This record gives sequence, structure tokens and C-alpha cells, in this order.
Amino acid sequence: MREETANREGSEQPSAPPREVQFQHLFESMADAAYLVETGSGRILACNAAAERQTGYTNAELIGKDLGKDLPVQDPDIGTAAVIESISAGGSVRFVQQKRRKNGTLYWDEVFVVPFQMGPEPVHISINRDITDRVDRESAVRESETRYRSIFESTTDAVLIFNRDAVIVEANPNAYRMYGYAPGGLIGVSASEVIHADYFHGFSNFRTAIDNSGHFRARSVNLRKDGTPFDIEVHGGRFVFEGAPHLLAIIRDIRDQLAAERSLETARLKVERLHEAATQLVEAETEDDVYQVAVESAREILQFTYCTLIAIEGNNFVIKAASDGVPFEAESIVPINEKSVAANTFRSGETIVFGTQSEVPDARSALEDFQSGISAPIESVGIFQVLSREPNAFTEEDVRLLELLLRHTAQAAQRIRLQETLIMQANHDSLTGVYNRRYFNQVIEQELARSKRYEHEICFLMIDVDRFKEINDRFGHQTGDAVLKSVAGLLRDAVRESDVVVRYGGDEFLITLTEATSKCAEAITERINAAVSKRNESNVLIPFPVTLAIGSAYWNPVDDTPIEAVLSEADARMYTAKRRQNGGQPSAQ
Repeated sequence: MREETANREGSEQPSAPPREVQFQHLFESMADAAYLVETGSGRILACNAAAERQTGYTNAELIGKDLGKDLPVQDPDIGTAAVIESISAGGSVRFVQQKRRKNGTLYWDEVFVVPFQMGPEPVHISINRDITDRVDRESAVRESETRYRSIFESTTDAVLIFNRDAVIVEANPNAYRMYGYAPGGLIGVSASEVIHADYFHGFSNFRTAIDNSGHFRARSVNLRKDGTPFDIEVHGGRFVFEGAPHLLAIIRDIRDQLAAERSLETARLKVERLHEAATQLVEAETEDDVYQVAVESAREILQFTYCTLIAIEGNNFVIKAASDGVPFEAESIVPINEKSVAANTFRSGETIVFGTQSEVPDARSALEDFQSGISAPIESVGIFQVLSREPNAFTEEDVRLLELLLRHTAQAAQRIRLQETLIMQANHDSLTGVYNRRYFNQVIEQELARSKRYEHEICFLMIDVDRFKEINDRFGHQTGDAVLKSVAGLLRDAVRESDVVVRYGGDEFLITLTEATSKCAEAITERINAAVSKRNESNVLIPFPVTLAIGSAYWNPVDDTPIEAVLSEADARMYTAKRRQNGGQPSAQ
């Protein structure tokens, strides 16, 4: 059209009718690309400046091109033939088409085609708007929505979207699995139906979360459709959904996590209790204390179990301590050689763990309904057994902690035994096993003080073995030692448990009779002499009878006589008795 107008102006033809001038002005001034096209051929008859800018072609290059074939990258979905048919019938068509500029770049056109009456040949006007930016934005939105939907659908957490009334408007597939609803069943469900009443605080909290731009994180308890509660962790925040603010809640089932946390906390408490037990075992003063600490600690560490500590004494197992609930009607002394789990543990030196009673046919237990257990050695001290009424009640960690506890137990028991051995060695005569003079010197002041408090006399018996030098000279020191051991045993058996037998030196013994009377001393003296006489009936050590010289003296708390004087008096009476027994002559020592 622009070309035809120029030709007419050059030929000085009459002015165009006003309507045609108006159309031409409108055609040229349009912001969108506009083409006047021959309907039958699709050939461009005229175009405006916007078409040149849009396509990159000049007016001259565009005139004559087939608008439906030369510029488009692809035919519109409705098809070129359908477009022509519609226009020929006097209708208009709107479609979107991708085209290529002269420089090869692509762009999107929104095309509006209308028939136009101009001369005898059918023509139409094609108005083309570049909508590349809009298409790109829509594509980006679709891509974003696709990514969102992909994440929304594939996340392993449950995703719920609530409106301001705390009603679910969207849910991902995992939400339906987690809450036990059929697909679509969560839509329209109120938050109060999926949140446990103890954790739901009303719709105002939802509105506050939606209205604020911040996020929150919390632990809660939710409900499945069947009412079953389960622990969850929720991350929530404001979310624009369908153009309006909503609450996006990402929900994770944390039952396994909480179970792991509880397991870790339980393990931590068990280790703490093990450390406490180790400290208590270090501070224990007797083996009984050690055994009780071990049982109580194992009970707390392993929880809800029955514990028994069995010590080894000679050829027997002896129950020394047991937790509450273990009946002591069970045999407390069992020979080591009998068939039992304890015997198997003792022989192998290895911990035995069983999950069911059928695994240990040799088991001996007063708990007839026990199922699982642990039988562990306490080094040379004994055996520790743990039982449970539940099958497979003990884990590898339980076994490890118990073995650590029993190591501390063994060390504590051995420490106390060593201490007792050292004390025994320090306070007892190594040959005869009775107390030594050092021990007597340590305890005599305590006995004197007690005697004063209760106003009881103390009797001292000084005892000497007659003809002991002759025994050593004629039969040797080994025989003499045997005689001393035999005499010490007789003296120990003859006195009361509260009395003290001391090897005072050489072949002399001293007996301290606490809370004694003269009759008591005489009775014990007679008992000693009777025991000596009985032993002489079967004496195989020497060919003549062993006799003892005994002298006694009393310490009276009222007189408060020095103890040295009392002992000297007993010693003098002993020598008097010795001379009397030897016809008035002192025997050779």
C-alpha cells in the first residue's frame, strides 16, 4: 500500500478519498506489525513500518512474500488452509505462531486475521503482535510450576497447604500415605482433625503464621485418619497459593528419629551409671559391698532384669548377691562340676548369651519362666548371671556394658582380697595363723578402753610349750613348727570367738579373754588341757606327750594396773606352773 501511494503521488493523481487516507494513516501508525495480504495466494501486498521492525526485512523485501509460508517456523495449529477458508467465508481468525526474523532469531507472534474489502480480489489484514516476552514469562511460569509440582509430588515428607481458616487445600501424595487418607481425602479437612488436641491451639495461630512472613519449626503429635497418634516435626511458613496467602507445612514423621534419640539417651544414662558404679566399686570396703554394687548397677544398666552374682569358693558356686525378685529358694551352693550355664561359663571363660530358654538346656534357674539371659565370668571371682522373661532381651551393647562392669567388679574384689591378705600377713603369725604380737599391741588399748567403759575384767593366759627346745633339738625344726601349728589350732578352737589368740614369741602364746571372770578363765584352761590330752592320744609327731604351762592374770578396770605388770604376773605364774609340772625344775626351753 505504501508503494502504491508513492506511485500515485508521483503521477499527480487526484487525492485519495478520505476513508482510504484514514485507513492508510491507521495502518501505518499501528504499533503491531500489519500486513495487507492477498487471500488466495497469501502474498503480502503491503506492510507497515512495525512489520519491518518486527521481521528485520525492508518493505521491499516483505512485499510479495507468502506470509503463511515464508516467515513462520511452523504452520499454526489450525492450519493455513483452515485460516484461508475461514477468511474467505467472511470470518476472523486468531492464533499464535512462531516466526523467524531476517537475522535468524525466533519470535512469537499473536496473529489476528480479518477479511478486508479492497477491490475485486479477496484480501485480508493480518495484525501480528510480538508476544515473545509474554511467551517466555509463561514458559518460565510453567517451568517453575513443573519444578514445584515435581518437588511437591516427589518429596518424602508430607506437604500440606492450609488456608487462613486452617483448612487443607492441597496435599502431596506422601501426605495421603502418612495420614492414611485416600487420594483427595485430605482436601477440606481442618487442621484440628490432623493435629492432636494437646498440640492444637486454634486457628489464630494459623492466621498469624500466614500473615507474618517468618517461618517456624516445631515438634508436635499428629493424628492419622483412624485416630492413631504419631510424632512429627513441622516446618511452616507463609506461602502464596493461587494468588492468596496460605500456610505451607512440611511435615516429617520423626518416630524413628525419636526412637534413635531415646536410644542414645538410654545409652548415655547407662554409661553414666557404669561410671558411677566404677566409682562405688573403688570406694567399696568389703567384698559384700562390691557384690551388692555390681548387682544393683547391672539392674539399672540392663533394666527390668534379674541379676545374680555367684562367687567361687573352693569347688562350689555360692550365691553372694541377687537383685529384688530373685527367689532365694534356689540352691545357694552348687558344686562346680554339676551341669549348668554357670559351670559352662566358668570352664570356657567366655560370656554366654542366649535369646530363648531352649538354647541353654543345662540352665538351672528358680525363674521357671525366664527366656533370655547373659552368663558372664568375673575373672577368677565368679560368675554373673542376668535373666529376663522377655525373649532376645539383651543387645550387644548390653553385653559390652555388663562385661565392662564386671571388669571393675573383679578389680574391686581382687583389691579387697589383696588388702585383706596384706592385713592378714601384717597382723597374723605366718607359721601358726594366729595373731602376732604387733596386732596385740595395736588392739590392747582399745580392749582396755572398752573394759573400762563396761567395767569388765580382762584375763590374760600366758602359755608355753613344755620341752620345746628338746623337740627342736631331737626331731628338728620342722617337727617343732608342726607342734606349734597344732598347739595354735587347739588354742583357737578352745576359746570364744571374741577372744584373741596371739603367738607372743618363740613357743609362747598369749590369750586375751575379754569380759572374763575367774570361772570363765578356769573353764577355758581346763578346755585347753583336755584338748591337749586328747591330741596326745593320737600324737604321731613325737614319742612323748606335749604339755602346756599356763599362767593367768587379770586386769581390773578399777585398779587400772599397767598392762605390762599384768602380763608379767601371767608370765611368772606360767613359769611357776612349768616348774611344778617338771618336779620343781625348769625344763629346757
